[in-house]
Amino acid sequence: MGYALILILAWFGFAVIALAVLHRRALAAVWREPVLARPVLIVESDDWGPGPEEDAAALREIAATLGAVRDRGGRSAVMTLGVVGGVPDAAAIRASGFSLYARRSLLEPDFAPIVAAMCDGCRAGVFALQRHGLEHFWPASLMARLRVADGCNSEGILRWLDEGGLRSEALPSPLQSRWVDCTCLPSAPLDPVAVAQAVHEETDLLQRVFGGAPEVAVPNTFVWDDGVEQAWAAHGVRVVVTPGWRYEGRDAAGRLLPPARRIRNGEIGRGGVTYVVRDAYFEPVRGHRAEDVTAALARKCGEGRPLLLETHRESFIGPPPARVAAVAELGRALRMAQSVRPDLCFTTTAELAQALRDAASPLRERRWTPRLAAWCARVCNEPGVARLLKYSGLGALLGAARYLLGDVTYRRSPDAGRC
Repeated sequence: MGYALILILAWFGFAVIALAVLHRRALAAVWREPVLARPVLIVESDDWGPGPEEDAAALREIAATLGAVRDRGGRSAVMTLGVVGGVPDAAAIRASGFSLYARRSLLEPDFAPIVAAMCDGCRAGVFALQRHGLEHFWPASLMARLRVADGCNSEGILRWLDEGGLRSEALPSPLQSRWVDCTCLPSAPLDPVAVAQAVHEETDLLQRVFGGAPEVAVPNTFVWDDGVEQAWAAHGVRVVVTPGWRYEGRDAAGRLLPPARRIRNGEIGRGGVTYVVRDAYFEPVRGHRAEDVTAALARKCGEGRPLLLETHRESFIGPPPARVAAVAELGRALRMAQSVRPDLCFTTTAELAQALRDAASPLRERRWTPRLAAWCARVCNEPGVARLLKYSGLGALLGAARYLLGDVTYRRSPDAGRC
């Protein structure tokens, strides 16, 4: 029995050493990542911009649904809108013989109902605007594909342009990566000077349309680099939404290249921007349901992390029956999340980032036991660590430690009543 105990202790000791040596940076980064003292849920919806007037009706239906759900502090549920400022002017591009790019922007009267719906939702506290590009593509890449009749061209792009080019969702996925040159694949980096000019134009347009440019940016298809971050920071961006990774290009098949770096909530990037992580999905058009949201919320609560739900305009702009069903499912998801977590907090992404930066924020957990419990949960879910934890048995030990520490129980926090 004594030898068996020694072998077991030696095995776990070796596993702990292996974990510390192989994953020490990840373990330290997971510990540094702030732990929330209260569950947070934000719905993040991208691709809103120029479109038919029906989009304004969809936005107002969403706003009404959000306004009907409030946390115990009286705050309405919030959906962020990743705003795309412009779409191609198909008639002008054709008139130039595809030699010049032209744009239709949110400043045009045709899109005034959409802008009004966005602004009304912001005033009601249910919408918060975010930057999602002046276009959802790099204009020079689009024009090159339209002009070059070879393997890089696509008849589908011409058809999309002839249909008005209002729905960027219909473009090939690589072309939707605005911050990289996808004229041909594999992609190539963009000229930093051109990037800085594009960010300047985007900022100017948003200021003219909304009276101010949002301080939160969402990279299109999550492809961006240091040059884009620096340009954003120089034009007022303070927060960058990420999927927990940074991608910097596309391969020859159009797939995302392996991530260039791992990102966690509260980390700081170029120019002092703060990263937040959005890695859960709610797309009713793709079959996601309220139960998926509550499952994701339970996981995030165990990790002491916020739940940022990624969704897109396409879920809410279909035919009326589909649109109504999607909005209804959104409402059901919010109510169900609130029922399982009555202490749920609704806020904006910008406010969340401020809390992540501020160690004294009431949203931040400062007691070591909940922080250690969250650390155990995070390590168990950390990419690259799971196999070692499974085969060494350390995963079971971390689970037991998390249980003994009482898990992450937000109700214990003395500041849990405040968002």
